[in-house]
Amino acid sequence: EGYRSQTVTCVENTLDVDYPALSRFLKSRGLAISNGYGDLKGRTFRVAHMGDVTDGEMRDALDAMSEFLA
Repeated sequence: EGYRSQTVTCVENTLDVDYPALSRFLKSRGLAISNGYGDLKGRTFRVAHMGDVTDGEMRDALDAMSEFLA
């Protein structure tokens, strides 16, 4: 409460996903996410959905993440 953002979602990495590998995978598809920072680095990652990001682009990003996890 009090730290929410309507432009970025911070995802807790409860599955211990290899963030560098996920980031490289997404980059190869023209997508990008950001690692957590400070105490959250390596434990979270951030997905931006601000500006002119469309629902379709978010769907593409989530589909690519699902593909990586499969």
